Amino acid sequence: MIKVDFKKDILPHIVAVAIFLVLTLILFKPVFFENKALTQGDILQWEGGAKELLDYRAETGEEGLWTNSMFGGMPAYLVSVKWGNELIKTMHAVISFGLPHPVRIIFVSMVSFYIMLLCFKVRPYLAIIGAVTFALSSYNIIGMTAGHNARISAVSLMPLVMGGIHLCFTRNKWLGFSLTALALAMQMRVNHLQITYYLAFIVGIYGLLQLIHFAKEGNLKPFAQRLGLLVLAAILAVGTFYGEFYATYEYGKYSNRGASELSEQTDTDLNEDGLSKSYAFLYSNGITDPFTLFIPNALGGNDPLGTDSETANVLRKAGATEAQVIQTLPQLRTYWGKESPTTYYAGAIMVFLCVVGIFFVERRYVIWLIAISILGILLSYGRNLPSINYLLFDYFPGYNKFRSVTFTMIMPIFGIIFLGMLGLEKVLDKKLDKPQQKKLWIALGSTAGLALLLAAIPGIFGFGSPFDAQLPVEYANALKDDRKDLLRSDAFRAFIFIGLFALSYFLYAIKKIGKPTMFALFIVLGILDVSLIASRFIGDANFSKSPKTQFFAESNADRFIKQNENLGDRVLNLTSSFYSAQSSYHHHTINGYHGARLRRYQELIDKNILPEMQQLIENIQSGNSDFGGFEVLNMLNTRHLIIDPSSPQGVITNNSVNGAAWFVNDLVKVDSPDGEFNSINGINTKTEAVVNTKEFDLKNTGLSTDGSIELVDYHPGYWKYNSQNSGDGFAVFSEVYYPNGFKASIDGEPVALLRADYVLRALEIPAGNHEIIIEFKPSIYSTGKIVMRIFSILVVLLFLGTIYWSLRATKN
Repeated sequence: MIKVDFKKDILPHIVAVAIFLVLTLILFKPVFFENKALTQGDILQWEGGAKELLDYRAETGEEGLWTNSMFGGMPAYLVSVKWGNELIKTMHAVISFGLPHPVRIIFVSMVSFYIMLLCFKVRPYLAIIGAVTFALSSYNIIGMTAGHNARISAVSLMPLVMGGIHLCFTRNKWLGFSLTALALAMQMRVNHLQITYYLAFIVGIYGLLQLIHFAKEGNLKPFAQRLGLLVLAAILAVGTFYGEFYATYEYGKYSNRGASELSEQTDTDLNEDGLSKSYAFLYSNGITDPFTLFIPNALGGNDPLGTDSETANVLRKAGATEAQVIQTLPQLRTYWGKESPTTYYAGAIMVFLCVVGIFFVERRYVIWLIAISILGILLSYGRNLPSINYLLFDYFPGYNKFRSVTFTMIMPIFGIIFLGMLGLEKVLDKKLDKPQQKKLWIALGSTAGLALLLAAIPGIFGFGSPFDAQLPVEYANALKDDRKDLLRSDAFRAFIFIGLFALSYFLYAIKKIGKPTMFALFIVLGILDVSLIASRFIGDANFSKSPKTQFFAESNADRFIKQNENLGDRVLNLTSSFYSAQSSYHHHTINGYHGARLRRYQELIDKNILPEMQQLIENIQSGNSDFGGFEVLNMLNTRHLIIDPSSPQGVITNNSVNGAAWFVNDLVKVDSPDGEFNSINGINTKTEAVVNTKEFDLKNTGLSTDGSIELVDYHPGYWKYNSQNSGDGFAVFSEVYYPNGFKASIDGEPVALLRADYVLRALEIPAGNHEIIIEFKPSIYSTGKIVMRIFSILVVLLFLGTIYWSLRATKN
């Protein structure tokens, strides 16, 4: 029989899970008790672009691998496709206790970090503190409210992967091996490769330090054995993601994150293969921004000032009414740093414990966690530290595919909290002798002392912002005073939390309180420290009854279009941002919202679509209803133009469109992508088509336009046309061309699909009446789905088997 001590072996985990559940329920109370949903801007945009695919799946049970909802059409890999790893998704649901998405992400983050700390032998009641602090860090909360569900979900599983790796190296190699495979499979399934890339940095530095340690101990053989198991675990995990990964990789080569085929770039800063540096490093930290890890409002933050602020008083003295004060305050910038007001807070208590960890934790773990923390901060500087970041961008494989480098701040948050918890565990293992007291006093002085100093004399900083030059002097001075108060308040707050936490420990050390009381105080203080900051970024305003219903409410213009549209018609809403998927929810659009658009289509947007769109607006405003000259908009079959969503009369029908497909009179033959791109501007797309004859062979010499071609059936990834013509013809389709996965047939006979006009599909069609079918059936999906299913079963069976084996070994 296995001897189980309920109080020692089971109760702490029950308490931990109970705390995690309660905190999740409190944080997302409107979801669980008020039937509301978290309003997430990016998720709403995603739903707009995915609506066609979700509807098709619900109606048929099948997957649409191509969507026409956005950007004239694009592969659905990065929008919404179910692959063969549903079993991994089920395991993810199991560890989230069946909580709804996306609120379960925070719960999973707690569980994941908790398990990792247990793998590093941190006692359960302490592990609760680290788990809560990591999950409720403002990094996660801000990401959630923005709708970055995939990113934060990938972050939530990072600790579980790390826990499995450490378990394999130090204790149970087989359970660690299987846990690593399952955790990494779940982490990859949420498909945020940027976070997985940062996880690789964390794991790589850990592995290097373990190699050095094992080498010093003369144990390279067991190191190699465990490393081999972990490599196998990674292979198994990648197998569960193979199809999706390869499809994403393949698509990336043709997206705006891949190389352009043009020699003369519309954006001269474009990288040869990847994003431009200006785009990739657009969101970079200023040198002082990471100080918010310790003091949230050190640089002013992004919250509007209160009506009791000095700025509000100055506005009143200037004669502003209370309504004007309330209206003006949100427009004033409290952030006085050089870049972004985003606040990534690791916790004042955790910063204090991190310093403690530097003194008490084993050197290899200190070096590892400090190294990844520093690396994450350096990478977050982006263009403000070009010597390092441009080097990585130019030479590290895949690094030039990522943007928003401030996301690397998850690395110092992970490192600080992790080292802090290891430090607290070590301190509680030691007696409070004089050498230990000295180290603790240094840690206390360097954190709480610094916080108190900043609270006492915040005026050592200037608090000025370039934005202030736009304001009258008295307003700018008042704003500086308010920024000073924000720093003072949060610095004093940090001092209080660190002081109370240290006091709890010292009371325990001198036997004034018992261990259960100390643990309770630690947990309460740890939760309050991060949750109070988290509450600044999430509240009742972030929830609504049905954000999707409100955002995608069908307008009168939408209804009019649905009643009058034909197959293949596209829509352009001239009243909203071009990069919005709001109209994509209801129609096929030439615009949309997605971070990885087809490169050729993006180049067409920049050079042709946006200028034509601007000219179109000017024509409409001047009463000009001739749309014949808008060659690119017309070749994309942009039939319906929304100028007033609230009115059925707010839709202009463009009768100059080329239609869903058409025969052309002449071909403009070129021999390069530059020739294709530049020739579009000089042709009539109704009668002429540009073809790159170096890439596509043309068989027919004569062209007949005595006929017609009509789209008669469509669903995602499937188009059926009927054509009739008296002679051989060349047909152009108002559908975006993609080089992989398409199959075309005429009367059941396979034919080669061509590309015309830089982005469109085309076919040579013989004389007569024909049925033409074009399908998107990429082999990577059919093959990948099978491979992913097999590997998913293997990963889950291995995990369950090693758990059983471990329990059996314990029993014996």
